[in-house]
Amino acid sequence: MTFQTIKLRPSLIAAAIAATLAFPAWLLAQEEEDSGDADTGVDTTLVARPSVLAPRASSSLLLGVTRAGNRFVAVGQRGGILLSDDGSQWKQVPTPADATLTRVHFVDAEHGWAVGYDGTILATTDGGASWTLAQFDAAWGRAYYDVLFTDAQNGFVAGGNGRLQKTADGGKTWEAVESPVFEDQPNLYNLTRLGNGALVLTGERGFIASSTDQGSTWTQLKSPYTGSFFGAVASGASGVVLFGLRGNAFHAADVAKAALLSEADLAALREAAANPEASGGASNPVSEVAGWVRLASDDTESLFGGSAAEDGSLLLFGGNGRVMKADLAGRRLVRQQLSTNINMNAGLATADSLIVVGTSGVQRFAKP
Repeated sequence: MTFQTIKLRPSLIAAAIAATLAFPAWLLAQEEEDSGDADTGVDTTLVARPSVLAPRASSSLLLGVTRAGNRFVAVGQRGGILLSDDGSQWKQVPTPADATLTRVHFVDAEHGWAVGYDGTILATTDGGASWTLAQFDAAWGRAYYDVLFTDAQNGFVAGGNGRLQKTADGGKTWEAVESPVFEDQPNLYNLTRLGNGALVLTGERGFIASSTDQGSTWTQLKSPYTGSFFGAVASGASGVVLFGLRGNAFHAADVAKAALLSEADLAALREAAANPEASGGASNPVSEVAGWVRLASDDTESLFGGSAAEDGSLLLFGGNGRVMKADLAGRRLVRQQLSTNINMNAGLATADSLIVVGTSGVQRFAKP
């Protein structure tokens, strides 16, 4: 296999389009641009085309990053997948689809999956060195925003219009997960597995759902926020931190004790969605909900990605260089000072550095 080696410059790459191209906004705008015929809004004639190795792949738009053992793997536009053994020097590898990839997930050093637009699902069994096309669904024409596997065989993909699919054979075949909680078809942005094995699913319009039976059934939770949750990070054995628009973040120490969504709550949400202008002026987007604590912050930059650092602390990544540390005991977010204003879509913390991806590609910073 031929790799293209890309070496990051020590200086920061200028973020020419930084302020306006953050993860959810870019993806949703792209979704509108991709509309095809007037009946379905998609071009069903599309076929998967191999990605093209690009000399500036490491400075192009990247949306997800994770670890595969000791290796780092990042994904982004035009089917781009980059690998690094040290977080500084990156290699782009060929992929069988040039659709924009939004997330990447590994269950061990070898088995991983990447998802993205046009219902694209890619799989690898060699740590990301090579990828196969598990699914390409131009007829659906929407994006998968997240992927989560509990082992090498069982996993889920979540995406636009309330679509959640599961596999029991490593991604060879998929079936829809049916549940009343997806009836309103919210975009589903994040899947998280808690320390006790429970699953939490979040999305637009304050959507939160949980599952205690490996995703077979789902229960919708009452949300403390009516805006979008773009991500979540597990905390402790049964807790989670959710985050999203305008820097809003909330902590549940035990998701099982969080308030359930009642029929009256659901009716109010539907009324607000049907008439957002009228409801927007009459209600606060943040409310007190049993089981949830708002993490105070004076910052209003949206937060798009999060991860647990090696020391157990939780870091959240967002627009204009925002890296926020979740102080759960103090019920607040504490900004970590970085000398950059790039938009960050996701990030990871090593023992001595932060590796982030966003509109300026992949960057590595000294840990603040």
